[in-house]
Amino acid sequence: LDAAAGGEPLAMSALGHMYLLGDPCSPKRNLTWATHWLEGAAAAGQPSALAMLGFLNESRALSRVYNFSYATPAALTARYPPAGGGAYAQGRALYEAALTSGGSVLASLALGSQYSNGFAGVAASCPAAAAHYEAAAAGAMAQLDEKRQRTVEQGWLDSSSEARTLLRKQPAAARESGVDPASVEYMDYCAHVGDVAGQVGMAHLYHSGTHGVPRDTAAAAHWFAAAAAKGDPMGHANLGLVRLRAGDGAGALPPLRRAAKRSDPSGWAGLGYAYYYGLGVRQDYALAAKALSAAARLGHLDAIFNLGVLALRGEGMEQSLHKAERFWRVAADFSHPMAQYYIGRMKARGLGTRRDCETALFFLQHAAAAWPAGNGLLETGLAAHEADRPQRALVHYLLGAHAGLEPALHNAGFLYAEAMPRRQPQLAASYRGAASEYFRRAAVLGSVDASIRLALLLSEDLTAEHSASSWRLANELYAEAARHGSADATWHLGYNYLKGRGLPKDWGRAWALMRDGGMHSRFAELRGPEKLLFSLLRAVYEARVFIVFAALGSFVLATGGKRAPGFGAGAAATAVWHEDDDAAADDFDEFDD
Repeated sequence: LDAAAGGEPLAMSALGHMYLLGDPCSPKRNLTWATHWLEGAAAAGQPSALAMLGFLNESRALSRVYNFSYATPAALTARYPPAGGGAYAQGRALYEAALTSGGSVLASLALGSQYSNGFAGVAASCPAAAAHYEAAAAGAMAQLDEKRQRTVEQGWLDSSSEARTLLRKQPAAARESGVDPASVEYMDYCAHVGDVAGQVGMAHLYHSGTHGVPRDTAAAAHWFAAAAAKGDPMGHANLGLVRLRAGDGAGALPPLRRAAKRSDPSGWAGLGYAYYYGLGVRQDYALAAKALSAAARLGHLDAIFNLGVLALRGEGMEQSLHKAERFWRVAADFSHPMAQYYIGRMKARGLGTRRDCETALFFLQHAAAAWPAGNGLLETGLAAHEADRPQRALVHYLLGAHAGLEPALHNAGFLYAEAMPRRQPQLAASYRGAASEYFRRAAVLGSVDASIRLALLLSEDLTAEHSASSWRLANELYAEAARHGSADATWHLGYNYLKGRGLPKDWGRAWALMRDGGMHSRFAELRGPEKLLFSLLRAVYEARVFIVFAALGSFVLATGGKRAPGFGAGAAATAVWHEDDDAAADDFDEFDD
C-alpha cells in the first residue's frame, strides 16, 4: 500500500487485483479501489493491469456479476484507442497494449483464443493465433520453472487440477479431495512405522514444501534413504537425484546405479545427468546419451526430451534437427509442455519439419495450457462454488474463460444460467444470454456438456416465432454430442423423438436412443408422474441382468431342474454332425486378425 501510494506500478497492480478478486490478503473485495489502482497501474504501462482492464472490458464482469457500473477512463481510451467500437474492441486494444508494455500471459491467451476461434468479433487467423499462443507458452514455461525446481528430478511434471465441470445435481462431496492435513498425518505415521510408500511420499512433500509440510531437503534425503534401505528402487533413484542436485556426485552414483539395475527409469536418467555434467564421473556425452536412452525406453519423458536436446546440439550423437524433432514429438504427444512448445515453434517456422500452422497451433495451445495460474483460477473457482459464493466463483471462471480454458467457459455459463438468476432475478434474461455465449464458446472448443447445456437453453425458447428453429438447432446439438459418445445427449435425442419436439414422433426410435443413453440424463429436469415413470424404467433397465438370472433361477426351482416339455427339444436334440459342415462359412471368416 505504501509503495502504491508512492506511485509504484507493480504495487498498484497487485492491490487492484487483490481488491477485485478478494484474495485472502486483502481486507475485502472493494471494486472502487480495485478499478482505482488498476487504472493507475495501467496509466503507468503495467502489463498485468492493462490485461486485467482488457478482461473487464471484454467480459463486462463488473456490471453483470456485481451490477457495478464501469467505463474505461477517457485518458486510457485516448492512449490505447480501440480499432472499432464496442467493449470487445476496447478490451482487445488493452490486451495488445499489455503485450507491447512487457507481455502478459493472460493477454496472450485471450488474444490467441479470439484469433483461433473467431471470438469477440475478430476473423479467425491461424498465424495470429499461433503467434499469441507462442508468447503465452513462453510465459507459462517461465512460471512453471519455479514449480519444476521443487520436484526431485526438476522435471516437467503434469500439474493435476481438481477443476471439474459444474453440474446442478452433483454434490460437493463428489469432488476428488486432494492431500488434506489428515492424509499428511497418516502418511507421516506410515513413514515412521516403516512403510516404504509413506516414506517416499513424505520425502516428496519435504522436498517440495507443499501441503503444509515445510521444505526441508535434509528430511527428504532421510526418508528417501530409509526407503532405499528397504530395497525400494524409487528410494534409491530419488536419493541419488537429491545428492546429485546438491553437487555430491560421488554420493549420488551408488544409489543411482542400484536403481538402474532394478530398471528404474529415474535411476537411468540420473546416471545420464551425472555423465553429462561430469558429477562424480568423467564427463562423457556418449555415455550420457546411452543412459538417457535406457531411461527413455522405460518411458521417462524428460529423458526423451533431453535426447532431443542432445541431438540438437550434437552431443553424444550425430547432430540432427530432424532427430531432435522426432524425440520432442514423442514427448509432446505424451503432454510434455516444453516439448510441445518446441514442436509448436518448429512447426510454425518449418524448422526440421514441414511447416504446418494448424499443428503448430495445436501444440502451442497445449503448452500454454500448462500455465500454473490457469489451474489456480479453476481451483479457486471450484472452492468458491462449493462454499456457496457464486459471484467470487464466477469472476475466477470468467478470467479462465477469456484465457480460453474450456472448463472455465462451461462453468461460467453454468453459473450465469443457474446461480446468478437466483441472486438477481430481474437480470435473468441478460444472464441467459451470457450463459448461451459461454456455452457456445465451450462447445466450439469441444465441450460436449456445453453443447447439451446450450441445447437445453434453446429448448426453453418456446415463443411462437422461435420454437421450430430452436428445437431444430437443439436436436442438431444433441446429435453432434451423441456422435461424440455422450450418453446424456443420446437420451435427450430419444426423449425428443418420444415427445415429437422438432422431430417426428417415433416410439421405437425413442426407446432405442434412450436405452443407448442408459435410460437417464444428468441434465434431465423431469417432474411428477413422468419423473416416477422414468425412474422406474431406469431401475428396471439397470437391474435387467439380475432380473433375467432371477427368472431363470425361479424356472429351475419350479421345474426341479428337469427340461420342460418342448423346451430345448426338437431339431437341436436330434441334430447330426456331418463332415461337410466344416466347409461352410462361419461367423469368424469375416474377421481380420
